[in-house]
Amino acid sequence: MSNQLKATYLRKFLSNTFNPLDEVELEQSYKELLEKDINTPESLENFLEHWSELGAIIDEAGSLAYVNMTCNTKDEQADQNYKYVVEKIYPICQIYEDKVQEKFLSSPALGEIDQNYYGLFIKETKNQKELFRKENVELFTKDALLSQEYQKITGAWMVEFEGKKYTVQQMQVFQEHSDRNLRERAYKARVEVHLKDADKLDDLFDKMLEVRQQIARNAGFKNFRDYKFKANNRFDYTPEDCLEFHEAIAQTIVPLLTEWNKEKCKKLNISTIRPWDLYVDPESNGIIKAFETEDEFIAKLQNVFNTLHPTLGEYFTYMKENKLLDLTSREGKAPGGYMTELNERRVPFIFMNAVGTKRDVETLLHESGHAFHAFEARDQKLKAYRSSPLEFAEVASMSMELLGRPYYHYIYKEEDIKKVKKEQLIKIVEFFPFMSMIDSFQHWVYTTQENDRIARGKKWQELNKKFQPYLDMSGLERIEQTRWQYPHVFTVPFYYIEYGIAQVGALQVWRNSLQNEKQAISMYLKGLSKGGSLPLPKLFEASGIQFSMKKEILQELVSLIEQEVNKN
Repeated sequence: MSNQLKATYLRKFLSNTFNPLDEVELEQSYKELLEKDINTPESLENFLEHWSELGAIIDEAGSLAYVNMTCNTKDEQADQNYKYVVEKIYPICQIYEDKVQEKFLSSPALGEIDQNYYGLFIKETKNQKELFRKENVELFTKDALLSQEYQKITGAWMVEFEGKKYTVQQMQVFQEHSDRNLRERAYKARVEVHLKDADKLDDLFDKMLEVRQQIARNAGFKNFRDYKFKANNRFDYTPEDCLEFHEAIAQTIVPLLTEWNKEKCKKLNISTIRPWDLYVDPESNGIIKAFETEDEFIAKLQNVFNTLHPTLGEYFTYMKENKLLDLTSREGKAPGGYMTELNERRVPFIFMNAVGTKRDVETLLHESGHAFHAFEARDQKLKAYRSSPLEFAEVASMSMELLGRPYYHYIYKEEDIKKVKKEQLIKIVEFFPFMSMIDSFQHWVYTTQENDRIARGKKWQELNKKFQPYLDMSGLERIEQTRWQYPHVFTVPFYYIEYGIAQVGALQVWRNSLQNEKQAISMYLKGLSKGGSLPLPKLFEASGIQFSMKKEILQELVSLIEQEVNKN
């Protein structure tokens, strides 16, 4: 067993009976922390260890409440428990965290602790302290509850199709079917469920806009975009860098995809690409089923991780044996997938909606990459360093999708492997424009006053024409105008450019693995072990890759993908 899995983490400062969901106990625990001496380097480091322990206990309680709520959105008790955490517990934490930050930054020993290790944390703490406004605490709660409402609305979606009921995720299987008429019927049945709630989601977003813009104004910012960049500790790039990245993608990738889709039209014998043609493989003889049951799914991925690196195999085994996986789609389960950390135990939990498709394999590889990151960084002294900036966290997950490619024989039939590999690379290229659309939309919606529901629909159509000019949405205008109603826009605003930045990093990890797999994985794990203890460019460097949003590196990596696609 690896050293990371042997470790156990006992409470050192708080009793085993301490309950972070008891408001009185929670306040008392913060008061005790605030009374600690921090006048010497030793006492200050002791204070930081105490602070990290308290934060980990609170975070795990919040994560478990979220997990229970998303695993069954119909469970009223789980719903109420999560609301309690959001409405009662988190506001207490926000008020006291500001006080703890102030105490920490006022320590006379601040400059005497190891600046090579603690320097970045000090910088981030100063940044968060500058942003804090007491009047925003209530607004954060409102925003979290509105996000929860989005989860409830979309988690309840069920599609009646061909005499059966399906979750939205289960309907995706039909988009890979060779029968175009079936694909069209399935697509329209699925989006019809969304359209019935589109106005409700627009109402919800109107409320979110108001809350989020007020948060920004309270903190002294013109708009939520500029506030969010600072709140996300984006020290290494600017909004302008993001907009330039979008343009590089439009210039580099969109022309290539346009050509690929012309070829796809020829192979499918169709005149234009419609939305129900996006996921079908023109060279496939039918839907490629990756697995039938959750047990089979887990066993196949276990083989991949065992072969890729023994430590990764051990991590995945641990998750399986400790019930840290909830993978199958079912009615009442919130949509999407995520990895969350149970911070006190320092273990990850994976949630997803598997239905047996190739996409499910990619999703579990992706979320497992996040999980492996959590395992590798779990021994960082500071809780804040046990996770990394999202731009690097997604390198962990996206790299794993690509590193698993040589071992697809554990998952697919021999005749399907080349098709799956080719399609995976094509989907990566297709992702960049969609990422640009989501990120561009958010830059626009938070920096303009002309952002009502009609304007939002028109803006998405405009972005669609720029980044997906090959996609024919004629006659589907109402559907097109609602496609911005994407989970990230509602629940984690401005969390999407990270995927694009990280994909550039992940493609570099993959490129390295094609030259020397063992060395590439060793460097990858070395980077993950740093958690968030280094600035973003240094985390990339530790993994043997470069942090970049420039057109030149994008072009180089896309050329590599073209070569591999042509091989297949």
